[in-house]
Amino acid sequence: MADANALRGEVDLELDGQRFVLRPSYTAIVAMEKKTGLPLLQLVQLAEQGALTQEVQAIVVTELVRAWGREQLLDEYASASDRAMVTAAKAANQDTIAELLFPVGVLVVQPRVAIVLGLAATGGCLPSGEVKATGMTIPEIPVAD
Repeated sequence: MADANALRGEVDLELDGQRFVLRPSYTAIVAMEKKTGLPLLQLVQLAEQGALTQEVQAIVVTELVRAWGREQLLDEYASASDRAMVTAAKAANQDTIAELLFPVGVLVVQPRVAIVLGLAATGGCLPSGEVKATGMTIPEIPVAD
């Protein structure tokens, strides 16, 4: 299974030797805001300051991991490790994630969370989690008849 796809706004996070992928999506953001009672911009600010509480950090990471898991489709050729990773992501549990996050520490986790949330907050991602293309547009120049 590929690493986190930066073009989709994803970030890898290793917890207790297991790799998880954090992915922004509309569904994840709505769930985070509802469960934490905090708006997205405040979550971004707290993550950038390293000031997310352990509980809020666990909620945010859990929802970002679930967002990645929801998008994964496995075929019959998927390896056992790929299947395990996707299964763990789809079934991510806030309490388990909280216990995995604690020994890693806020100095490792919160900057990664801030990247993902920052992309979502700045409109850098589509509702599906894909990063928007940044293209230049050239305004049309009126031509005289």
